[in-house]
Formats: sequence, structure tokens, C-alpha cells
Amino acid sequence: MCLGIPGEVVSVMEGTEGQLAMVAVEGAHRPVNIGMLEDEHLRAGDWVLIHVGFAVEKVSKDKADEALAGLQLLGRDASGP
Repeated sequence: MCLGIPGEVVSVMEGTEGQLAMVAVEGAHRPVNIGMLEDEHLRAGDWVLIHVGFAVEKVSKDKADEALAGLQLLGRDASGP
């Protein structure tokens, strides 16, 4: 089972050949590897699900909100343990 944390792409980081993006997760910005989604052409404002530092799926804002609500039901926020 994969637990994906939703995050919003803030920017694709320059000098990383499109492999890293700064992603906002519950207000905290963190670098995320987006190399697995290179065909998606991610840009600021896009939403992704993150698993162990990798963006594994591009999702809509609605799907991101759903994932966040599910995490809150589990009693955890998206910022981590």
C-alpha cells in the first residue's frame, strides 16, 4: 500500500534538469523529486501525491483535498510524524 501526501508545486527548481520541484505541503515547502512524472510537464499550481520524497501521481485539487481529508481521518496531518 502506498500512502501519498498531497502537495502543490510551487516551482520547478532550476539547475536540476527538471528533476526537482519545490512543493508546498500544509504550508511547509520541501524539495520533491518529480522525475517519475516528466511526461506531465509539471508547473506551479499543479498538485501531486508524494511518497518518500517522490511525486508519484499528478492529481486534481479535488483529489488532493480528498487525500488530505483521509489523512486527517487517520489522526495525522500531512506534515509527517
